[in-house]
Amino acid sequence: MKATKEDMFTKEQFLKSNTMAWSKDVVMAVLQEGKSYKKTEAQKAIKNYLEGKTKGEVK
Repeated sequence: MKATKEDMFTKEQFLKSNTMAWSKDVVMAVLQEGKSYKKTEAQKAIKNYLEGKTKGEVK
């Protein structure tokens, strides 16, 4: 199933969201400007960042 535009969110939308429990500093550090993310993609990227995983690392 392909994500629709409604399923995608920008960094700015995550920063304004009251439903996500992430620090605004973490969102600023992890998510890229101008890129849209599915909620699960953003959660995974932030989780990996907080756990100290790098892009090439697999667990």
